[in-house]
Amino acid sequence: MTLDEIRQLALWLKEHHLAGAELSRPGVHLALKRGAAAVSTSLAPVAVATAEDNVLRTTGLGRLLLTHPQLTEPFVTVGDQLSAGQLVAVLQVGDLLLPQRSREAARVADVRVPCGTLVGYGEAILGLEQPA
Repeated sequence: MTLDEIRQLALWLKEHHLAGAELSRPGVHLALKRGAAAVSTSLAPVAVATAEDNVLRTTGLGRLLLTHPQLTEPFVTVGDQLSAGQLVAVLQVGDLLLPQRSREAARVADVRVPCGTLVGYGEAILGLEQPA
C-alpha cells in the first residue's frame, strides 16, 4: 500500500464522515480512525482492549450476516459455547465475505445486531459470558 493510497482512504473517511476503516492483507494491517488521540502502526492485527470486554466487536465495515448467504442455520445462537477463533458471523462487503471470529472461549449471552444490518468498525455484535 502506498502513501498516496493511505491519503486517499483518509480523505474518503473525512468526506463521508466515517469514524474509521480497516484493511488487512498478508503482512499488512492498516487501521485508520478519525479523531484518535494517538496513532499506532503495526504489521499484525492488534486486539484492542475496551471498557466493555464482554462483547464481540466487528473488525470492519459491512453488512452483518449471522448465517451464510446460502444456508439457513445461524453460525451461533444464544447459549452456544464458543472456542477461540470460532466463526460467529461474516461481514458482507460487495461479493466479499469477511469472517468474524471469537477472540476467546466464551458463551453467547445475546445477539446485539439483527442479521442483515449495516455495521461499522468496532460495533458490538454479540454479548459474551466468560466460563465459570
